[in-house]
Amino acid sequence: MVDFQKVSKYIDAHLNEHVKKMQEFLRQPSVSAENYGVRECAQLLKSYLLNLGCKDARFIETGSLPAVYGEYNAQAEKTLLIYMMYDTQPFKGEQWTSPPLEASLVDIAPFGKCVIARGAINTKGPLVAFLNALESILAVGEKIPANLMFVAQGDEELESTHFAKFVEEHKTMLSKADALFGPDASQDQQGKVIMSLGWKGIEYIELECSGKSWGKGPAEFDIHSSDKSWVDSPAWRMVHALATMTSIDGNRVLIDDWYDNVRLPTGEDLELIDKLAETLDEETIKQEMKVNQFINDLHGKELLLQYLYSTTLNIDGIWGGYTGPGSKTVLPHKVTVKMDARLVPDQSSEEVISKIRKHLDKHGYADIAIRSLDPYEWSKVSVKEPIVQTVIQGYRRLGYEPEIWPHNASSVPYHLFNRKPLNLPFCDGGLGHGGRAHAPDEYFVVEGNERVMGLAGCEKSYVAILDAYAQYRQIE
Repeated sequence: MVDFQKVSKYIDAHLNEHVKKMQEFLRQPSVSAENYGVRECAQLLKSYLLNLGCKDARFIETGSLPAVYGEYNAQAEKTLLIYMMYDTQPFKGEQWTSPPLEASLVDIAPFGKCVIARGAINTKGPLVAFLNALESILAVGEKIPANLMFVAQGDEELESTHFAKFVEEHKTMLSKADALFGPDASQDQQGKVIMSLGWKGIEYIELECSGKSWGKGPAEFDIHSSDKSWVDSPAWRMVHALATMTSIDGNRVLIDDWYDNVRLPTGEDLELIDKLAETLDEETIKQEMKVNQFINDLHGKELLLQYLYSTTLNIDGIWGGYTGPGSKTVLPHKVTVKMDARLVPDQSSEEVISKIRKHLDKHGYADIAIRSLDPYEWSKVSVKEPIVQTVIQGYRRLGYEPEIWPHNASSVPYHLFNRKPLNLPFCDGGLGHGGRAHAPDEYFVVEGNERVMGLAGCEKSYVAILDAYAQYRQIE
């Protein structure tokens, strides 16, 4: 058992050093889409693992950007796989109030001092906070209560392009783990602790309509827009193809058999939904997203069922022709659309691609090309799993009762660990708060207030969770 008070005092006394370490990591760029600083960031993370005491910390090449791997042998009964990502989204062209690589401390009401940087919350900030917590345990002469296997990938923001191959090739090594834990900062703006038991899957695709493949319209390059009077438009063709896929409001997918494999909520899910509806803070969620209302102005249990159990087809971006300042009158020769489908149990990415292809063919759009961009499958875990129960116990030790969601509507590649051959139960966790992931002024709360934990509270929560996990059988 870890002397929690002893470690907590150390964290409080060394908070400034912990903040500086977080700033150091955030100042190192790691934009995977641009391959900007990613390997240098991996090298820095490797040095952190070596300093912690991981004797074999190393790069494992994946064919894309390297995974950073390390094992900490605590000579403990249980082993946790610690999943992390060290890459971030791009930030060029965005308007930040504080530069995204300065990692400055800025006052953000009502949280006090926050660090603003790309990756602050997603997820380089929590990664460093977790390592700070481990170093604090060791610094006061305590033992880390579980063996740890660190796996940090460098291309999650690129849909984990080659990570599935990494997991497959190293499944024997990874099978030593008993469960997976993902360090996070799980409080919302009001301090509520939000806990998820799974993730939707995602199929991310590109559609391309070109005059060359269609046999109509400009085939080699954009032409003058006056030629629209006698030349067909691939752009309009794409617009009409997209319009066949959903209802006019975009909220129901009209592709044949799209909903065939959508699993209904289980009894355990519905129990969680009923309890969740009692504490759901719709206004805070809308405020964080800056939206005025939800689809069909839904509320309560109906809103939760819509959010968690509906499969979606979303347009992420459309481009072709001229999109710069001023006017340039052209008839585009090619139009590309990025789309994503969020997949609920028991949908699969393979069936979604097949159904979209059949739909386009059926409606006369066989020439429109489809490219799949590294899908994630859905993943799910029971609230009864030991790793889930011990995260709950860690929260309760610090006076917080979590709001438990059956799963999350976003996507993380936990299916690679959660399904055969590893079959690892998993849970993300940790107190603290951050926001604006993938957006300007991404932040992580350092100071905190009476409701939202700052960096010190985040680190202490990791200590409590690890301690609870190590003791689970004794207090079960």
